[in-house]
Amino acid sequence: MSLALQAGLDRLTGTESNLIIAGLAVIVFLWLYIRTSRSLRAEAAARLELLQRTLALYSRAQGVLGEEVEAAHVGAQEPDQLVQLLQECKAAPLMTPELLDMIDAYIRERDFSRLLMLQKMLDREIHRRIHEQSVLIRKIDNPGWGTSFWRMIRPAVPFAALVLTLYWFIQLYNGFQDSGAAALSWTSLELWTRLISCLAATLFLYWVIMDTRRDTPGILYRLLALIIAAVALLHLLGLTAAPYILAVQVVLFLFGFNLNPKPSRRNRPYAGHREVTQDNEENPKDR
Repeated sequence: MSLALQAGLDRLTGTESNLIIAGLAVIVFLWLYIRTSRSLRAEAAARLELLQRTLALYSRAQGVLGEEVEAAHVGAQEPDQLVQLLQECKAAPLMTPELLDMIDAYIRERDFSRLLMLQKMLDREIHRRIHEQSVLIRKIDNPGWGTSFWRMIRPAVPFAALVLTLYWFIQLYNGFQDSGAAALSWTSLELWTRLISCLAATLFLYWVIMDTRRDTPGILYRLLALIIAAVALLHLLGLTAAPYILAVQVVLFLFGFNLNPKPSRRNRPYAGHREVTQDNEENPKDR
């Protein structure tokens, strides 16, 4: 059996071998394309479901909240339904920490000023989620030319990343074959650092393209990832620059830990916020 198999392999010409490799590549491409396309559609549908569940809770609470604001002007008693709905809102899938703190502050103090602040914040959050929902529905049901083209080529990114990864390893192998470098030599170090640098660039570029989260990472992190990937283009200068290019990428990566975006003015702690309350409790003399 082994002799027959060896004879069959010997009869394969270069063209036949290339056809087999091309066929396997097409199969892998189709599998990754279909799998990624389904995954992206499932993520969009899941996000839409989270938006709908969140808006349903917010809208119910906002309706009762508006009635409570009107009733407060005439001195009517606060309904228990409002507190119950606010408690339900705290379990909303897309609840923000700022809105959660505001709800807790109102339930704890039951102050009219807190009620007005809560109404404004909840109204702003509802409008923001409605806008996100409408944009998402438009992209799914009625995408534009650019969006349609992007949706068509995006599932091919995993296969492109796989091809690039294989290319970097083949480049490493060819580099050792051409140079004849020893395992513990400077040329060997340059070859390995180039491989690591190119793999990191591929990974960061893949992350920027395929990540679908809307909260994190922010625009600064995406921009930094693109810069790290773009630095790898400097390998065109030659192999001798590889260690220095990798060092620059490492420095940029470490710099990312210092990129903590400052909260906007509306997201900063307000009176009644947990941080403010804790500070007042810890420093009673300053009050």
